[in-house]
Amino acid sequence: MQGQDRSIMSRKGFYTKVGNDFVGVFLSNEGPKMFINREVYELMAPCWDVEMVKGRSHQIVNFYWRGEVKLSVRCEADNDIFMPLFDYLSCRESLVRHA
Repeated sequence: MQGQDRSIMSRKGFYTKVGNDFVGVFLSNEGPKMFINREVYELMAPCWDVEMVKGRSHQIVNFYWRGEVKLSVRCEADNDIFMPLFDYLSCRESLVRHA
């Protein structure tokens, strides 16, 4: 990141501030959940998707819930703000499937 926002990674979750929004993932008894401000999305449900498009100078990250865009962020290509979130979800994927 470029010093503008801070992110926190822990064993039970991840969150970061993007502009005026707080975005994160945390583990619960019902499985992993993602939040955008006060809205919470169950990641065990099959109705979500994430799209990341990297260009030369910018990248766009979109989070979809039931086909509707819930978060769309455009940032500099060298800004790695969403990589910890991606890594977190990748690490938890095997735990989610076997939970």
